Amino acid sequence: MKQIVTFTIIILFSLSLTGCAWTDSFFAGEDNSIPPTELEDITESVQIRSVWSKNIGVGLDDAFVNLQPAMTESNIFTVDRGGQVTSLSLASGNVNWQVELDMTITGGVGAGQGILIVGNNRGEIILLDANDGSVKWQKELSSVMLSAPLVQDDVLIVRSGDGRVFGLNVENGSQIWVYNRGVPVLTLRGNSSPLIGGRELVFTGFDSGKVAAVGVQHGRLLWEANASVPRGRSDLERLVDIDGSMVLVGRVLYVAAYQGRIVAIDALEGEILWAKEMSSYAGISADERHIYVTDSYSNLWAVDRVSGEMLWKQDKLAYRQLTAPIAVGEYILVGDFEGYVHIISQTDGELVGREKIDGDGYHVQPQVDGNTVYIYGNGGKLAALQIN
Repeated sequence: MKQIVTFTIIILFSLSLTGCAWTDSFFAGEDNSIPPTELEDITESVQIRSVWSKNIGVGLDDAFVNLQPAMTESNIFTVDRGGQVTSLSLASGNVNWQVELDMTITGGVGAGQGILIVGNNRGEIILLDANDGSVKWQKELSSVMLSAPLVQDDVLIVRSGDGRVFGLNVENGSQIWVYNRGVPVLTLRGNSSPLIGGRELVFTGFDSGKVAAVGVQHGRLLWEANASVPRGRSDLERLVDIDGSMVLVGRVLYVAAYQGRIVAIDALEGEILWAKEMSSYAGISADERHIYVTDSYSNLWAVDRVSGEMLWKQDKLAYRQLTAPIAVGEYILVGDFEGYVHIISQTDGELVGREKIDGDGYHVQPQVDGNTVYIYGNGGKLAALQIN
């Protein structure tokens, strides 16, 4: 049987996600992981400069959750596992406000239209005022939220762990529509965040390997495509979850699935333009020419956006539990389990810089604003970095 884990992957029975009283219980499979690759000395041609850093809260608190910060024009918002929500200045890192929700957080942060959204382990979503952190309303869904929601034209779009996508009224949380795809018997722990296309469509990846495009205002299905097809005899072998970030460039949607493929999909028609075999749960990023993928073994790939041709592979960070990559300038940045931030050349995939920023390591994909990268550590350290 093929090796399907590079570390102890957290797996959930989807049946445990369907009830409103779902608790944050999970089990870990046998640890048959390969030891992480030891870092080799490199010739550093660029340096990582810390613009600012702040220790805020408990971070992920040793949980396998994707609590990615959200950015607006001038602020960045974080939530930690214990429910501490913080607003900071993008430029200086100064704290604008901080509130304690006193609950176990499983998903967020979503931001837009002056609001923030987080989800807890009781299957509730909490909407806060982005100006001061005050709670505006709280609503129970059919299951927990394991990713960041979206806000578009007064519609709050939330993906729940039981395979549903909700369109909710921003003002009071009332349901406008719901799209239900269901979940397989076994799934990886996590969900990809919905992605807006233009102003009218929302794209969602599911645990079945399917991607759906529905209308923002009405939730009606426009198209559905198979980013990956389950294979194998056991439920474990048939895992094809889409858990990482998807990317939309122009009218082409790029999606990667675990034990499956990376695909380019026509975002208007749902037609698969090309597909390549690859396993990824971390997610992808893109620039004008390439897409960049962290695969399940923590190899980093550059792929031609138009043809799907594999351009280079960086394997010197294998099994180091890399985050999804982020493209910034002429480089790519990833974090690893030991808290190192690695800089890779977009041209040939060579390692050109490295700095240890947070000893608790990284799980959440870095984010970029202009020439500054923001990276949130597992232990709650948020850092603003620049490449020089």
